[in-house]
Amino acid sequence: MVEKLPRSLIIGIAVTLVAILIIYLFTKLPGGGETAKVQNVSFTGGDKCATCHQRVTPDIVYQYAMSTMAKSGVKCEDCHVVEKNNPLGHDHEGFFITYSPTPKQCARCHVRETDEFEHSRHAGPAWMALTGFDDFSPEQRKLTEEIPELTRGPNGIPTATRNALFDIEGPDVTPAACQSCHSIGKPNQDGSIGNCNKCHLRHEFSLAQVRKPEVCGQCHLGPDHPQDEIYKESAHGVMYATQGEKWNWNQKAGRLTVQDMPAPTCATCHMSGFGGEGTTHEVGTRLSMFLFAAVSTNRPNSEQNRRNMETLCYNCHSKPFVKNVYQRADSVTSFVNARVQEATNIINGLIKDKVITSKPFATQISFDAFDLWHYYGRTAKFAAYMQGPDYVQWHGVYPLLKQLNKVKEDAMRLRAQHKSGALK
Repeated sequence: MVEKLPRSLIIGIAVTLVAILIIYLFTKLPGGGETAKVQNVSFTGGDKCATCHQRVTPDIVYQYAMSTMAKSGVKCEDCHVVEKNNPLGHDHEGFFITYSPTPKQCARCHVRETDEFEHSRHAGPAWMALTGFDDFSPEQRKLTEEIPELTRGPNGIPTATRNALFDIEGPDVTPAACQSCHSIGKPNQDGSIGNCNKCHLRHEFSLAQVRKPEVCGQCHLGPDHPQDEIYKESAHGVMYATQGEKWNWNQKAGRLTVQDMPAPTCATCHMSGFGGEGTTHEVGTRLSMFLFAAVSTNRPNSEQNRRNMETLCYNCHSKPFVKNVYQRADSVTSFVNARVQEATNIINGLIKDKVITSKPFATQISFDAFDLWHYYGRTAKFAAYMQGPDYVQWHGVYPLLKQLNKVKEDAMRLRAQHKSGALK
């Protein structure tokens, strides 16, 4: 007959097994999925910045140690130390540094990328949309006026009027709102324009991070430009969500193929070197229309820009398929343009006949007319080119038509009140 083990021994064995299991879980199993093996750069005592910041801000040092810049021998002072006459500089532990490097510092190594960025709509035009040219030095204004895609009036002069909502909301709101995204093109005191860190997040400067759609989705989302939401609805977005963890995110710039990325992200289509197209930081060179505008028109070099984009599409799609997508999207844009122009004519007629004031956002109908194009018109156009049918229909064209009907009815009511003397 087998003797029973003492109870204390059974408990001891159980506790030991649990302890071994816990140690195994914490030391062997990856947390939240497999993590890439990263070889950090080891900072020596000779690197004064890292030696101090390992104690003060250790996460920054850890992030930078994983970056390709650190592995290439770029040190903290290569980006942060500036000339004594730099207005953004400060004395710091024996160095004269800027806390937030600008494109002027990035251009020390990334000359072509900085030049392309400064001549894109991500640069000066992004900030102009808020303030006009108020914050630009003469040199910065001259640089911005060289941008072919700068929005210009009928006389060819850049349209640089201050945004009415920016003034209405004022400094209590705008720093936490529109400025946060539009500061990608804010003029800097050192003469440069923009902020590379809006996309290339510090301090790892990860190639994988900047190629993923989430970085663009920081700003390109919401009711007025829902590209992030549209992308998620599209087949491209579904492939990214379901297969993206298998893609080669760290392929060298300019060498991406369909083997690395079987479906595109925002960067693939608009910036990446892919399938015969070179890498660019001029985000408009593959776009053929000003879709953000109330009434969309062709961009400069629109035909060539479209061919540039089509070259990318042909890596996966047939020519008839691509041509058909563009034909349908162009048709939606024409439809939206006509309805937006109709609403614009109604508002201009009310202003001309002194039924309402010309002051922006002073009447409910001016808010309604703004929403018509700024929310619904834009959404329908973006979605048509990005293949997001629900956003073309129920987030775009349908509410646009509903809003246009409201503008028409309100205009008739306002005219009747004006004629009777009820409006004063």
